[in-house]
Amino acid sequence: MIRVGVIGLGEVSQCMHLPILQNLWETYTIAAVSDVSPSLVSFIQKEYNVKEGYGDALEMIEQADIDAVLILSPDQYHGEYVKRALKAGRHVFVEKPVTLCLRELNELIELKKQYPDHIVMVGYMRRYAGPYLKAKEILESTPMKTEYLRFRDIILEAPFFLRQTRRLFYPKDVPAEVIQEGGRRRRAQLDEAIGADATDEQRKTYQMMTGLGCHSFAAVRELFGVPKKVLSVATASGGEHVVIVMEFEGGFLGTYELVNNQDIVQFDAAIEVFQKTRKIHVKYETPYLRYQPAAVTVTESGGEDTKTTVYGPDFRDAFQTELALFSDCISTGKQPKTNLEDAVADLELFREIVRKMGGK
Repeated sequence: MIRVGVIGLGEVSQCMHLPILQNLWETYTIAAVSDVSPSLVSFIQKEYNVKEGYGDALEMIEQADIDAVLILSPDQYHGEYVKRALKAGRHVFVEKPVTLCLRELNELIELKKQYPDHIVMVGYMRRYAGPYLKAKEILESTPMKTEYLRFRDIILEAPFFLRQTRRLFYPKDVPAEVIQEGGRRRRAQLDEAIGADATDEQRKTYQMMTGLGCHSFAAVRELFGVPKKVLSVATASGGEHVVIVMEFEGGFLGTYELVNNQDIVQFDAAIEVFQKTRKIHVKYETPYLRYQPAAVTVTESGGEDTKTTVYGPDFRDAFQTELALFSDCISTGKQPKTNLEDAVADLELFREIVRKMGGK
């Protein structure tokens, strides 16, 4: 049994990680929780029968009787918590992005070398989704030259789905000074990541990419590698609408679209691979409604005939799949594919994208 401590008890934690840990009761026990809101800590302790509750995450890492930590806090604290958890001898699951700036990530990579037996897994859950893995299998087992790649995140934010489906606890007792300190820390890390002279639009786009776009880019680079060149970046709506054109190894073009502030009720997240006589379409559903049917659709043309094959439906929850794999990694000592080194490519690419916005 893996005794786990959870840092950060907000929407994602309440919707996904906590109930999944409870579902995986033969593997995990929630031994401790931490949040800056005292009322939220108290609520989750009662809801999940958790013995230990902390207002200070570092105190929980050091003192709680735990084997592993789940870091689900705001991005600007991830690096510090990963560092302290490794030094305290804990296995680590950290939501993406691991850090906002490359220097801090590289420092964590060097630190991790001192703890080779400890697991650090980054939460790129789309790379563990059944339809995605099926698409990867098809691409590898029946290779064909890729002609064009289109991937996107055109989504409605979580609150609409949650209002109709989930009962969440939203605290009102987070101290103002904690919120202010978090804002200062985020600002400082963004200054280091993309420059103190970055515009508000560049900052917003960078945060859109590290918070949302990283899911798609991480999945695409596992299939096709990092883009060879960023050809153009167009933004609007203060940096929340982004269209990127790239060239990949092999000479084909790829486009990425991000729209994050629409009010249309849809979740259009997908990867589409266009080949000479075949198209592979991976469709993701909103993670805030669990166990939705997902599938990969393959369209093949030959002569005058076209055939469409749907692989699915797949009802498995990618969040649950990755947490099950996290426990397997702890048990076997095998490092996950979504590790610290893997995350470097995203921050390097997103920094290049922001520079391209500035005409550099």
